[in-house]
Amino acid sequence: MKLLPECYACALRQTLYAARLAGGDERFCHECLLEASLILTRVTCDMTPPEVGEYIYRMVRERSGTEDPYRSQKHSQNRAVEAIFPWLESVVREAGDPLEMAVRLSIAGNAVDPGAQESFDLEASVSAAVSKEGALEGYGELRSELKNASSVLLVLDNCGEVVFDRLLAARILESFPVDLVFAVRGGPIINDVTMAEALEVGLEALGRVISSGMEMPGTVVDRATPEFRRAFDEADVVISKGQGNWETLEGSDRKVFFLFQAKCPAVAAMNGCPEGSLLLLS
Repeated sequence: MKLLPECYACALRQTLYAARLAGGDERFCHECLLEASLILTRVTCDMTPPEVGEYIYRMVRERSGTEDPYRSQKHSQNRAVEAIFPWLESVVREAGDPLEMAVRLSIAGNAVDPGAQESFDLEASVSAAVSKEGALEGYGELRSELKNASSVLLVLDNCGEVVFDRLLAARILESFPVDLVFAVRGGPIINDVTMAEALEVGLEALGRVISSGMEMPGTVVDRATPEFRRAFDEADVVISKGQGNWETLEGSDRKVFFLFQAKCPAVAAMNGCPEGSLLLLS
């Protein structure tokens, strides 16, 4: 997905939120917004929103001297979802199709995204998933391909959400004899999962965890680590989490299953769905 006019306004909104989270006063926030405005004059319309986000968030980190402004938030988000993990496991276990419910809950977890939305209603998102609101048109195809797969790559997105993804990964392993690989960001970017948070929630017990090398809220394969590129090319099934990964990976040469929520009017319009819809695209 290339930059849309709406993306420029969104980038400035994200700049202000990140500057405040980094502990900046009013003057610091003004300075960050002015610098972000200059950055936006230099970007090109063929860039994706996450690529622009890489420049914006790096600027805020460097100006604030804070390596990871979202560190505390990431930890709290993981702890909050882990507190309800036993209940989530029971919901999946008691569902008519446990894998489908795990997929729905994984998409519901994508609501935890302070980049796209400063406030979000995770409870409403989970309720929609549990009540099976909306059709997941790509689920049958995903299940069929998992059935015939021996390897699966999960490209991860946000903290909090990653605990839902752990639930999905466990269900995939219970259903199919596959090797799992999890791809995380190469460095701090918003509340996205890095190696530290992946280990914090125990993903290494379910599969191999690798870094994509990305320091943006998305994944550009040509800029990724050799290890990620091999995993992306060789996996029988690739599952991508989150809107940012969709924005950068849609149109890839290989098939990718995208699990995310349409978090802005522009993305919702592109996919012909209401804002906030749970999507499974390929």
